[in-house]
Amino acid sequence: IKNMKNKIGFNFGFALLAFPIGLALLREFNFETFTFKKTALGILYLISFIFCIFFMLKKKQQQPEK
Repeated sequence: IKNMKNKIGFNFGFALLAFPIGLALLREFNFETFTFKKTALGILYLISFIFCIFFMLKKKQQQPEK
């Protein structure tokens, strides 16, 4: 049962943020030329999306048992 606490956590709040950012990232990307329509905005969306996914799947910190 202790191993169950080491599994990856899921943060629903960051999932709600990642969904519209991911959709905006897809809209901003041109699949024919594999470039962003607006480069700076595309990079900002990409960094924000990676940030949200990282924190959405981040392991939960274990609190020491007393």
